Amino acid sequence: MTAGSPSIAPAGRLSRVELRRYWRQLNAESRWGVVILALILVLSVSVPLLSPNDPYGFVDQPLQPPSAAFLFGTDHLGRDLLVRVFTAARLDIALAILGVSVPILIGTFIGTLAGTTRNRIAETVWDGLVNALTAFPEIILVLGIVAMVGADIRGLLIAIWISRWAQYARIARAKSLALRDAEFVQAAQVLGYSQLRILVRHIMPNVFSEALAYSLSDFIFINVIIRRLSVLGLGVTPPTPE
Repeated sequence: MTAGSPSIAPAGRLSRVELRRYWRQLNAESRWGVVILALILVLSVSVPLLSPNDPYGFVDQPLQPPSAAFLFGTDHLGRDLLVRVFTAARLDIALAILGVSVPILIGTFIGTLAGTTRNRIAETVWDGLVNALTAFPEIILVLGIVAMVGADIRGLLIAIWISRWAQYARIARAKSLALRDAEFVQAAQVLGYSQLRILVRHIMPNVFSEALAYSLSDFIFINVIIRRLSVLGLGVTPPTPE
């Protein structure tokens, strides 16, 4: 590139060096939290696969105390609690990942598009749509959608996707408003790049990092919603462990 050519900031990616630096910046409590979470993830995958006991089947007398054969004992139906606990953990993690993945992709794209447009009509429609979605308490909105779509896992996920994408869209719009006049965006425009290419290649990667940081707390929030609805008999239902 010549001295007079404009430079475009590359999309940020975490390298191994950066990951090591972030790890060193974590305090002892945070490191232990990461280790415990990693252990739960490993056990939630390995225990149901390696255990000879069926999480849904009768294996011994009901309400047996912990023993060498059944480390967590058995429940009131004689099922192995150890296998059921980690089968439930695997399901909860999978549902939370699905619950976060779709809203973060849809919300980030829509929010970035709304943040980079300069059309007043589009901005008015955007404000009305997002305000309408966020006007209701989260759990009430999810309950209403589940009641219309169906009280099963599919309906639960659809309700979470509809209710959560606006949060990511707001984050993406706020970030893209600050980036749409940045020097590297102006440089891309001077080079004749299309608006879609600038949006996808240069703005969205920078916006996505903000949304990804929020998704870590949203992961926990979605797990809480799933548990609350399961208590009400919506979403995950017996005998599926949850």
